[in-house]
Amino acid sequence: MRIGYLTYGLDRAPTGIGRYAKELLLAILADTHGHEITILSTEQTLDPDLANHCAVRNLPGCRTLPALMSAGNLLIGRAAHDLKLDMIHDPNGIAPFLALPRRTGRVVTLHDAFPFVQPESHNRLDNWRYRWFLPIALRRTDSVITVSNTSKEDLTRDLNLDDIDVAVIPEGVGRQFTGRGLGTDDQTLRQRYGISSPYVLYVGALNGRKNIARMLQAFRLAYRDHPEYALVIAGKRQWKAEAIDHVMEDPVLQRVVKFTGYVPDEDLPGIYRGATAFLFPSLYEGFGLPVLEAMACGTPVITSNISSMPEVAGNAAILVDPYDVSEMSAAIGHVLGDPALHEALTNAGINRASAFNWDATAQQTMAHYERVAATRARCESTVIQHQDRKSVNAD
Repeated sequence: MRIGYLTYGLDRAPTGIGRYAKELLLAILADTHGHEITILSTEQTLDPDLANHCAVRNLPGCRTLPALMSAGNLLIGRAAHDLKLDMIHDPNGIAPFLALPRRTGRVVTLHDAFPFVQPESHNRLDNWRYRWFLPIALRRTDSVITVSNTSKEDLTRDLNLDDIDVAVIPEGVGRQFTGRGLGTDDQTLRQRYGISSPYVLYVGALNGRKNIARMLQAFRLAYRDHPEYALVIAGKRQWKAEAIDHVMEDPVLQRVVKFTGYVPDEDLPGIYRGATAFLFPSLYEGFGLPVLEAMACGTPVITSNISSMPEVAGNAAILVDPYDVSEMSAAIGHVLGDPALHEALTNAGINRASAFNWDATAQQTMAHYERVAATRARCESTVIQHQDRKSVNAD
């Protein structure tokens, strides 16, 4: 098959969806199963690791989401026609498929259903996209990939996907997320970010859905018994983050909390390895990749007992009610104060993370492309046979 793979936002600081799109594509390019891959790129500049390994078709003017959702439909349709694409996969959850040729199959990865579950914690454009644009685009989509059973249930319910094929294909953990403890290079990296040991860590975006304010309150309570610890928060500030500012008025937190800002992928493993514990008390996630990344690096994890986090973490993390500050604080205290528990969580986490890798994600995704193509071929054959019968009857 000739497969178009849509990339979006990879020339900026990519977060979870961007990492999924890039890591999946790299794994696909390592073993294309004989298929021909073309990147449909919205970026001004594309990572050479991607651009140098397959053909690239640029989509000029589509670097912003509104442009991709409008003019992008026409440009992608033109690319599909010119390149005779058999399939297009949008791994970003946008689905600008409104002008594709009939012959081209359409697959989109929808990572979660946050505008339905947590609409108050997101911007208007994303909420509008899920509630108005996607329902139209999905009528012209062959299949949806999502990353957890939780997301499949939410998306099927909220977007009425009962008549659309929805496949669950989990994300993977990059090979760079490995090891345990701090090495010399990690210590240098820590100093560059102004991080002092020992510390507890959060990695991810800073927005309302991530529950950072309650996490800060929980750490403040645990700090009373563990004053040697700092809290490091690594991530880019986004929308609905005002509650963080309110909690950070506490002078103790101002002294012991370090906001690093966005940390690029190449620096994350060293930041994970240096942490005594990893906190991820999100209120809603489609997958929660940082949970597995921390586990792979040997860092004990405390995460939420709702949404997809129990599905991803299994029995290898402490699961807490993300709305209960006292319960979260107690869990932090247990991990910091109990060496046996710390060691058990470290070992369990490493074993759990080893079950997820991008090669497996790519293999399942390529197999899914082939299933979608086979289904389309059967449907097309049925239509042709029906038309032939009508023609014979007319004669």
